[in-house]
Amino acid sequence: MVAAMTLQAPRHEYRDYAELLDDYYARGWTDGLPVVPPTPDAVSVFLDAAGLAGDEVIGAVPTREVTVTAEHVAINAVMAGCRAEYMPVVVAAVRAHLHEKANCHSTTGTLSGAAQMVVINGPVRAALDVNCRAGCFGPGWRANATIGRALRLVIRNACRAIPNFLDRGSFSTPARYSFCFGEDEEGSPWTPLHVERGFAPGTSAVTVHSTMTTVSATDLVSRTPEGIADTIVSTMRRQGTAGDRWLGDGTNVLLVMGPEHRRYFVEAGWSKDDLRSYLWPRLKEPAGPGERLVKVGHPEGLLLAAAGGPGMAETWIFFPHLAWAITESITGPDHRRMT
Repeated sequence: MVAAMTLQAPRHEYRDYAELLDDYYARGWTDGLPVVPPTPDAVSVFLDAAGLAGDEVIGAVPTREVTVTAEHVAINAVMAGCRAEYMPVVVAAVRAHLHEKANCHSTTGTLSGAAQMVVINGPVRAALDVNCRAGCFGPGWRANATIGRALRLVIRNACRAIPNFLDRGSFSTPARYSFCFGEDEEGSPWTPLHVERGFAPGTSAVTVHSTMTTVSATDLVSRTPEGIADTIVSTMRRQGTAGDRWLGDGTNVLLVMGPEHRRYFVEAGWSKDDLRSYLWPRLKEPAGPGERLVKVGHPEGLLLAAAGGPGMAETWIFFPHLAWAITESITGPDHRRMT
């Protein structure tokens, strides 16, 4: 185990939990909700679970002169309420968010209040009980809630994205508390998101997507792939995207399709690539009245994930904000890819 005495963070002592909580809140270290005290022993256990030394660099935000270490990540993962075994997933999510093309500086400081989505793929979903089906965007699952919250606390406490300081969101969004779910790989024959992005089947990975605008393409009538896809196109064309010039063609729109829509594509033998091939030329047609262009550089920029539960016939569309979606492998304490 990594010894607690190797930790670099200043230590604070409190009479009781209530005093700790009040002081953490006063110092701006919480998201407004209670936190788990990050004791040296707990932080050391989390570092050990990921096989990391506290001073190992996970990423940086050069424009803020910020360097994020494994110790920073472990402290915030403890505070978020994670279990120690979640730590490799949190580390992968932080690495993804701090990738140059994920653009931490803009996505966490923007007036529009972009949220960071965390999508988990691979066997780690079952091992950690990550919800991929009914209610997967909402509360009730510890892994979903705390992994997403841990990333947001790192963004706040290590990356300095504090409201009214470097976080300049005019309204912000509840998704900035936590937004994490898994792809329903067992409920769909489609190629999983991380495999489409170059990772081996049977491995685990996390994709982080900074999203500003979310809209549901709801279609309760269509019973064909073409009909549902046309509804997705018209919904996307009404919304459009601003386009990110300095990021070039690498921006992404993420579509999360529920089972009520997905079954018509599966029954007709459509793959994710078939759906992209149908969507792409229709999204690139000249904009008509009331329409906007969807500025994604290539078909592979349309990311597709299967998730959600039965009932509503809808596909959720998450438009980007000044960033690429980045996928990172989840590695265990032996630094091997988790399976």
